[in-house]
Amino acid sequence: MDAMPEAGAMRAGRTLNHLTPGRECGDCVACCEVLRIVDPAVGKPAGVMCRHNTGKGCGIHATRPQICRSWFCLWRRIDAMPDEARPDRSGVIFCLEGEASHPNPFARFCVVARPVGKSRALRSPLVREIIAMFVRQGTLPVWQHRHGVRTLIYPPPDLADAIERPETTPFQALVPAAKAWLRRYGAARAVD
Repeated sequence: MDAMPEAGAMRAGRTLNHLTPGRECGDCVACCEVLRIVDPAVGKPAGVMCRHNTGKGCGIHATRPQICRSWFCLWRRIDAMPDEARPDRSGVIFCLEGEASHPNPFARFCVVARPVGKSRALRSPLVREIIAMFVRQGTLPVWQHRHGVRTLIYPPPDLADAIERPETTPFQALVPAAKAWLRRYGAARAVD
């Protein structure tokens, strides 16, 4: 699937305004390593632990930049995700990502599953069930990031083609479903 510039970046912008009560990061520091931080004071590349991380948390917690104060993984935001889905426990961090102007319509507002360390965690029954939960919900595109490559999980290829090319897709029978998906996706994007 298409490469996604700036993917996996913590930046100001899209957030859900809800945190699940009783869920705290604790010792989990997955976002401090896995994601790229787009901030002049702390900026760091993806896959490299932030220089301010102590191994148990942020060494500049009291003065950390706004992006680090306001960004939360989906485990902190979605109460349907079980406690064992915390990124340091499951080995996968689920993020809400996107760029409004991205040329790939499935990258404008989406869920991305990124491994914390070994990519085999993406194959665990727990992670597969969480991905299936997002697919069943069916409102947002779902991507999986493995070995530097992002793969679109939902919508599936035939439906994705009908969504992108309703007039010319060889999957004309899927065009009504594609139009319905676009209506749901448009409503979902209204929350950002």
